[in-house]
Amino acid sequence: MSQTITELGPREAEFLATMAGSGRDVFAIKDAETFWGAGQRTRSVLSRLETKGWIDRLERGKYLLVPLEAGVSRKWSEDPLAIGTFLMPDGAAAYWTAASHWGWTTQLPRTQFFITPRRRSNSSKSILGVPFRFITLGSDRIFGIESDWAGSLPVRVTDRERTVVDMLDRPDLSGGIAEVTEMLARSWREIDASKLTDYIERFGSGTVPKRLGYLVELLGLGASAELVTRWHELSGAGITLLERGGPATGRIVTRWGLRINAGFEEVAL
Repeated sequence: MSQTITELGPREAEFLATMAGSGRDVFAIKDAETFWGAGQRTRSVLSRLETKGWIDRLERGKYLLVPLEAGVSRKWSEDPLAIGTFLMPDGAAAYWTAASHWGWTTQLPRTQFFITPRRRSNSSKSILGVPFRFITLGSDRIFGIESDWAGSLPVRVTDRERTVVDMLDRPDLSGGIAEVTEMLARSWREIDASKLTDYIERFGSGTVPKRLGYLVELLGLGASAELVTRWHELSGAGITLLERGGPATGRIVTRWGLRINAGFEEVAL
């Protein structure tokens, strides 16, 4: 049943106005306790407001304030980057989500991908009908992050160079290697190749420089001999699949230690 503002008590209305006025469109239970006081009363009020449709519970102890603009039907969906940042304040939007943020893909990834140094009991969950996936990385791999805003809410997203590292490391979280190839071609003029190479070294993956070197040469993007040499130095031993998770078939490019699997060249060219 649709709820209206007339169904709010005066203190409830004051609380919602206080949260909105302070810019806390997403808030934790501790924020609500500054208004209602610690204890069961706060939880009871929040449960009542959730039932009435004025707040949405994102996960235990964390809520989204549904604005008046949502109308009496209370249908509202906040920016997923803002929600993910609120849930993972020490992480960031990454992989296909970050690539979409930078405008490199014409696809709209349904799942929102975030990196985090904190292991969650549920790495995948749906929030307000949007699937989220949280990928745990070591704290030493949480770098290359930019802060931005979605309205009044802060968002954290991997910067351009780190986004390239991530999508080469996990093409499976970035639309697949064919999509990654297209995004690399679109983004290359925006990328600081030296900074990208420094990130690759810091990230510590021997696979990323292999895929990067191969794709840069395949696409004719151009890279200095110095950078190409460095990518070779950072490459790991052995043969790596170009398409992570794909079949272990296809020709091997010995120059980069890559097996070109899954009919990639036909797709890319």
